[in-house]
Amino acid sequence: MATCPHCKGHLTEQHRCPRSPGRRAFETTVAAVGGGLAVLLVMSIVDPHAAISSDGPLLLVGALAGIGLDRWLRA
Repeated sequence: MATCPHCKGHLTEQHRCPRSPGRRAFETTVAAVGGGLAVLLVMSIVDPHAAISSDGPLLLVGALAGIGLDRWLRA
């Protein structure tokens, strides 16, 4: 069986080389930032006068939701 010249894995028709750790970290960071920005956007629409002062926990939840959604869609 042929091997991939890049990752040395079995070269089948469905072969894809695994992503590097740096690439995975970059994708996770982008997903977390995107989730945090989405939460800020939703909070600015829902609460335009900033009556809710729990931005930190909401940003954390948004970041974790973004990471979870990214991992779920890639599975």
